[in-house]
Amino acid sequence: MAKQIGIERAGGEDRLITHYTHHHRRCRSLISRVALVVLCFALAANQYQSGSGTVVVAAAAAASTTTPPVQVTRWLGKLSRYVQFRGGKTPLTCQDIMEQDGPPSESTLITWEKQYSPSAWSVRFPTPAEVIDYHVKFVKSESDKNREQLETLLDVPYGSGDRDKVDIYGENLPPDAPLFVYVHGGYWQMLEKETSAYPAKPLVDRGVRVMIVGYELCPEVTLEELVRQMKAAGEFVLNYATENGVRHISIAGHSAGAHLIASMLDRPFMDAVGEELALLKDVYLISGVYNVQELRYTKSVNKDNLLGINDANAKSLSPLYASYEHLRPIVEQQQGGALRFHVYVAEHDSDVFREMAVKMSELLRSYGMRCDLSVLPGLDHFDIVEKLASADYTITAAILAGVAATGEKS
Repeated sequence: MAKQIGIERAGGEDRLITHYTHHHRRCRSLISRVALVVLCFALAANQYQSGSGTVVVAAAAAASTTTPPVQVTRWLGKLSRYVQFRGGKTPLTCQDIMEQDGPPSESTLITWEKQYSPSAWSVRFPTPAEVIDYHVKFVKSESDKNREQLETLLDVPYGSGDRDKVDIYGENLPPDAPLFVYVHGGYWQMLEKETSAYPAKPLVDRGVRVMIVGYELCPEVTLEELVRQMKAAGEFVLNYATENGVRHISIAGHSAGAHLIASMLDRPFMDAVGEELALLKDVYLISGVYNVQELRYTKSVNKDNLLGINDANAKSLSPLYASYEHLRPIVEQQQGGALRFHVYVAEHDSDVFREMAVKMSELLRSYGMRCDLSVLPGLDHFDIVEKLASADYTITAAILAGVAATGEKS
């Protein structure tokens, strides 16, 4: 599959437009290499915002020859250099990207270490340590305030582990209120539900109950075990919704949390929950990790293989290699109220995070899923979720719009 890009004037501003074709060609020249970059990353440059505040990724019927905006040129230039690095002198297809098996060279590993270090890409603070420090303080402060101000039901178990519990915000809402579920990030080894309730208040204030999912952390358990735990959490959520007459569930995950959600939605999970899966209407994947093959070798994230990734499970733990064919009937049968995927990534996420977002959205669409991809300008890997504490934030508005849209069709 290939794309062409063009610029369309909309509301007085330029926006990048992508057009899909059904041909997949191998790159044979510099021009072809640039086309590859467009193929894998054109959507990452789209910054158009609708009147509701939701970032929209649009498709055009034809490409334009208008000169792209400066930020588009800058992003494509950076990504072009990154793709050339990954491929060396050998022309790549999109399928080749992220397919390099085996331990990397020392120079490659140095690049991977930075690519998988989100705090190194933020422009808000002078050092990565300050980015992390601010994020931890912010999410804790907002979560503490929400526990004080909102009616809660805390530490509800869904499994046998100490962390296999959920916190529920908005217990004063009707039992059948729409339900929003949030799965925190932290590279599967940091953070917890107690400091991840920052999205709660804007949603609860507008009639949406919020459930924050906790889970065990590596290296106490392996990543493979965490995926199993998330499936147990997913079953708990769907059972809870069924028992309370909830008609709309939306779920969001950040970074490692997005990985866990994408991994959860496999065929065995669908078989286990049956018709209850139809209650899940919107899935928000925010700056997610969808391929762990390279991450496996990074000491900053996987020192002494604390995640438990090996040759046997590296691909099975990577959603980019998963099949979502089993979800196709849900989308086709539900029509207007069908399952919708929303993939978000930040402008100041690393090249590899933007690459994974593009490829994840393309994978979902290849299986017939309704999926949009949005790059949020000016944000990084951390404030892309910190802003969930604000009622007028793009993703918060999208969540509320999704609830309203399903309500109108019920």
